[in-house]
Amino acid sequence: MKKVVILMCTCSGVCPSMEKIDFWELAERIRMELPHDYLVMHPRLCEENGEALMEDLLKPDAVYITPACAEKKQAKLLAEGFERAGVPMDDEHWVPVMMGMKDTGQVFDEIKSIVTRLESEIQ
Repeated sequence: MKKVVILMCTCSGVCPSMEKIDFWELAERIRMELPHDYLVMHPRLCEENGEALMEDLLKPDAVYITPACAEKKQAKLLAEGFERAGVPMDDEHWVPVMMGMKDTGQVFDEIKSIVTRLESEIQ
C-alpha cells in the first residue's frame, strides 16, 4: 500500500501570492484532520538543500502531494529533487497543489479532496 505524504513548500513565507495562507494553521489542520503518513514543510524545496532533502526523503512506495507554487513551476523547480531520489514525477507518485492566490481554507480543502481520492484509489 502506498504511503500518502504531504511535502509542503512554504516559499519562505514571503511570496505575495501566498499572503493569505497561515502555514502553521494549515499544517496543524492537515495533521489533525487528514489521514496521511507524514507531513514535511520546507522553506524552499527548489533550492539545493530542498533538493537534498527530497533525495533523502522520497521513495517510490509513496505518493507526494506538493502544496507549493503553480503546478507548471513545480514540474520544473522540483524535478531535480525527484530525479535525485529516483522517483518519477508521474500521476502515481506526484500530485501538485497550487497555493498561490488562495487562503488557508481553500488550500486545505484542495488537499483534503486529493487525500480522499487517493484513499479510495489506494484501497
